[in-house]
Amino acid sequence: MVEKSVPFHEHSEDKCPDHQALGKMSSSVPMLEEKVPRILIREDTVLAGLKGCAGCGGAHFTCAGVTKQWSALCWGRRSEKKYYCLLVSLSATFVLSLIGTVFFCFTNTLNNAILSNMVIRNNSMAFSLWRAPTVQPLMKVHLFNYTNWERVRDGYERKLHVEDVGPFVYSQKVERVNIKFEDDWLSYQERNTFRYRPDKTEGAQFDKVFVPNLPLLGVVSKVIEMNINSIAQVALNGALFYANHKDAFIELPVHRFLWGYDDSIINTAKTYLSLQGQLKFTNFGLLATKNGTVDEHFTINTGDRDMDRMNVIEKLNGEDHLTYWGNPECNSIEATDGSIFPPTLLDRKTTLHVFFPQLCRRLPFVYEKDIVTADGIQLLRYRMPMNVFDDHISNPANQCYCEIDSGTCPPKGVINVTACAMGAPALASHPHFYLGDPELIENVTGLNPDPVLHDSYVDIHPTLGISLHGRSSMQINIQVKKTPMFPALSFLEEGTILPIAWIEMTVEEIPESLRTMIYHGTFSTAAAQLALTVICIIALVISSICLSIMIFRRRQKPCVTLKKVLPTEAELKGLKSVS
Repeated sequence: MVEKSVPFHEHSEDKCPDHQALGKMSSSVPMLEEKVPRILIREDTVLAGLKGCAGCGGAHFTCAGVTKQWSALCWGRRSEKKYYCLLVSLSATFVLSLIGTVFFCFTNTLNNAILSNMVIRNNSMAFSLWRAPTVQPLMKVHLFNYTNWERVRDGYERKLHVEDVGPFVYSQKVERVNIKFEDDWLSYQERNTFRYRPDKTEGAQFDKVFVPNLPLLGVVSKVIEMNINSIAQVALNGALFYANHKDAFIELPVHRFLWGYDDSIINTAKTYLSLQGQLKFTNFGLLATKNGTVDEHFTINTGDRDMDRMNVIEKLNGEDHLTYWGNPECNSIEATDGSIFPPTLLDRKTTLHVFFPQLCRRLPFVYEKDIVTADGIQLLRYRMPMNVFDDHISNPANQCYCEIDSGTCPPKGVINVTACAMGAPALASHPHFYLGDPELIENVTGLNPDPVLHDSYVDIHPTLGISLHGRSSMQINIQVKKTPMFPALSFLEEGTILPIAWIEMTVEEIPESLRTMIYHGTFSTAAAQLALTVICIIALVISSICLSIMIFRRRQKPCVTLKKVLPTEAELKGLKSVS
């Protein structure tokens, strides 16, 4: 019987060359069995394009004369070393490109790497920038000049009139000093240096203005608060009669009023009011306590363990909350100083808070819109809400800012900051009492509330959390409190709120070094992430195609045993002669 054969498949286009004899083939070993002869072909055999022919390695043999008598009985495999090396390489490329595609498409891997360098670690670049910021904000001071106070005192006019003078502009250099690390907390103080900018000032710092006599108003308020007896009040008033500034208003050069002048009222009042422990200046000045090293000790979170807490204030003067107000929410110091915000909070829905020591509280900022700088950098603008200084009726959240003991609440448009003004009856508001109670404007003429003046906002980089631009406008006022023992204040109405100055803090210029860092942190990072994403996707697609071709279109090369159907006697003799 003839065994059914398995047909050959063509795997090469080469043609089998003619050879002298089958036995000359070095890569094949003819073997004859007693009944059925076999020829073993080694494993890397490649079948030729001719039916019935096979090529072995570099040598070839022909099947001429026996083409119809040989058939393939089995199929084998070619050598797999190169195949599996290529398969492993493609598989590794596929896996790595898949991981890379997921990482770069669905995560902010590069941004997170950059943010990790923003942590305020000791001796890091971020620490150096934080300790001595290169950005120098501008402080623009507008003073209210009381032009007719003497005519009001003498009864010729009924209302005080003010003129908005300035701005007098100063650049501010901030340095953090007395730094101490405590695990992932950092305590420090701020040292401010203000430099007069005549090129941006309207007027001159030697111009004279008539302003309220703040030391006198503060001392009288303290006398009323302490409820000292009449004899002591008379004695104090007699001593103040010989003071160098004993009237309700005084005339001073701008720079002396802002940064300090010698006033004997404070020195005289110390004996009676025991103010030694409360005074934070040598010479009195509206901004005297802000120049040099400030009194407040801040403790912030470095973000080393929790990026959500980066630059968040943990303690102020050793306390984790304030003690001025009526509930924990108003006494909270959960805020930043406004220079850096945790990037995880910049989701356009979360309210940000900035702590203002001079206001004894933190202020909220809410997302308003996206803006684009001249460099093409997208920033998030957060603005202070319009109702932040509303009374407790219009804004119930401000109920806790009323006086704890008396329950007295300031009028709409102002907040009480007496606790941060060494006991002086100070109040803060928007410039020119914008959005305030109409009575505030009626008591003093010359005020012109303007929505543009009150504008307070901050522009924040959405990835780095750094404030690049911003402006805050705040007005300082003092409330008149009288007692019959001090006749210098008799012509003023009790409770009148006198505007003193309004101050605008703004960032207008960014140093080139910081601009370059921000630019590369924005565009170079985005370009790198995009390039890596594209590379990973391309590698994923190519490796997938190659793997599919290798797996699904692979052809096995025949490693066959050739078997002849029962030979005739003549054929057997021919095979013996060949061997």
